[in-house]
Amino acid sequence: MKLIRHEMAHLEAFEQLAKEEGITEEIALKFGETFDAAMTEEAWTRLKGAYDAMRSDQGDDNDIFKLCRLIEDPAEAEEFSQMKGTIAAIVHPTGQV
Repeated sequence: MKLIRHEMAHLEAFEQLAKEEGITEEIALKFGETFDAAMTEEAWTRLKGAYDAMRSDQGDDNDIFKLCRLIEDPAEAEEFSQMKGTIAAIVHPTGQV
């Protein structure tokens, strides 16, 4: 969780720096969501296990954990991920410069 919190803090710092330097129009700074998709039951067991461990360690009220979400419906997971055959996915925040 410390690593995730550290990475997220840097995203905010990049945004602030771009604003201060007046270069927000010159760079591509994007915040959004990304995902981990499971294509097999084995992969889903591993991904869901990691998600459940984070929930157990951090609690449902953790500010970072609250930004993550499960997509357990295969049709919804496939539509979100655009990966044919996806059975489930975990969505989490991301950013890029």
